[in-house]
Amino acid sequence: MNCILAFLLLTGDQTKENNRLATMPLSGHQDYYRMYAPNEMRHFRGVEAGSDVILAKSQIRGPGTHMAVYCSPSKSLRYIAEYISKGADHLDELSAYGFHQDLSQETKCLEHIEAEFRNSPVTTDIPIRKFSEKIECSKSTIYSLAFQNHFCIQNNVDEILTPFNPHRRRIAIEFFFRMPHVVLNGKLILQTEANGLQTAMAWYQGYLNIFQKKKSLHTWYPVKRSLQDTEDFDYIIDYIAESFIELRSIKSLLTQGGNTISPTLIDALRLREDHHVNKELYIKQQLGILRQKNLRLPESIAEGLIGPFVK
Repeated sequence: MNCILAFLLLTGDQTKENNRLATMPLSGHQDYYRMYAPNEMRHFRGVEAGSDVILAKSQIRGPGTHMAVYCSPSKSLRYIAEYISKGADHLDELSAYGFHQDLSQETKCLEHIEAEFRNSPVTTDIPIRKFSEKIECSKSTIYSLAFQNHFCIQNNVDEILTPFNPHRRRIAIEFFFRMPHVVLNGKLILQTEANGLQTAMAWYQGYLNIFQKKKSLHTWYPVKRSLQDTEDFDYIIDYIAESFIELRSIKSLLTQGGNTISPTLIDALRLREDHHVNKELYIKQQLGILRQKNLRLPESIAEGLIGPFVK
């Protein structure tokens, strides 16, 4: 049995260039952890007649981050990924595509910044306030351009806030950026709290990432330090599985090996069968339970600051 977790981000008609489709194999196979531009896709693809693909998917009725799980007892991960993403375009180096504003805004802002660099000594950091009167240069745009390796951003205590490149010029900011300026639509997703620690996901520089902060503090820190590290996505699945036990069960079965579930694992999953259970049947049961749940991930307003992004 192979299974892929999928997310479809819909941001509304006015910002559809920011829409995303993400795929994450539940077996941990990094080759099919991918991001796509979904183009005209507004719903998850359903099951075709005669196919053995089975799924649980969000009933999409508007913008938001929606979740689905696709499984097949006979098809490869490649087949399932291609099945999910039919009509979508695979994206690499997402920061080059823009995801908070129109690409023309980024282009015009970069022209202003490069002109300022040309007219100043190479050792001089340019204060971000120099661009405050440029309508194209929102803080979100400047932050995005830094992730595209055009320059670095440094605060007044010499912390580099964006990926570091020693050969790039620097823009100076007084402290930290505000979270609403750097996460898509100023929203956090699936926010939780435990033991005084707050955790949430967000669409950040084109990817899903997880952020954490102490409840008593105001600064969020990104958990994932290398956005394009395709071997590092399990932490996202594990975080979501804390809210969807069925997802955790499916992932556990897929990584266990073999075609049956041992009684001890069944007990751990609060089942009472005394015999070995077929994995395929059990996963179908878990998908059936998931279908009854709201698979649109809850959102909340992002508040506070974002700490340095350190690779």
